[in-house]
Amino acid sequence: MRLTKITIQGLGEDPTAVKVVLEKERPELTYILCSDFQLESIAKGAGYGEPNQAVIGKAAGETNTKVVFKKCNVFDPKSVGEAMGEVIREIKSGDEVSINYSEGTATVKLVLGAAAVGLSKYMDIRILYADAAALLDHTKALKNLFKLLYEFF
Repeated sequence: MRLTKITIQGLGEDPTAVKVVLEKERPELTYILCSDFQLESIAKGAGYGEPNQAVIGKAAGETNTKVVFKKCNVFDPKSVGEAMGEVIREIKSGDEVSINYSEGTATVKLVLGAAAVGLSKYMDIRILYADAAALLDHTKALKNLFKLLYEFF
C-alpha cells in the first residue's frame, strides 16, 4: 500500500498560512476545512488580488498538491466535527499526516488542534502552526501540555 503525505488545515479570510504549509511541506494531498465565504474572500489587506480559492489553487499547482476543500459551517462545532471526521476516515495507516491548526474560525482551530492531539495517541502525526514568517512544529509542546491537563483533571 502506498503511503501519502497529507496536511489538514483550516482557512481564515487570509490564505497565507495555507500557502506557507503547501510551500514548505509540499504535501501530496491537503484537506482544507472552510466555508464558501472564506473561499470567495479576497484578502486585500494581505496583498492578494484574487479569491482565496484561486490563491490556494496556484500554490497547490506549484507544489503539485491535490486540494480537497471540506466545506462546512465554520461556526458550528458539529458541522466542523463532521467535516473533520470525513477527513480522518480518508487517512490510511502509515500516511504521513500534519495538521496546521493556525487558521480558520476559533471553532475550526479548536477542532483541528483537538483532533491533532487525539490522533497523536494512535499515529505519528505532526501539529503545525504557520504564519507569514514561519512554520513551527508544536507537536511535542502540545502533547506535553495535554498530558499535564489530563493529569490535572
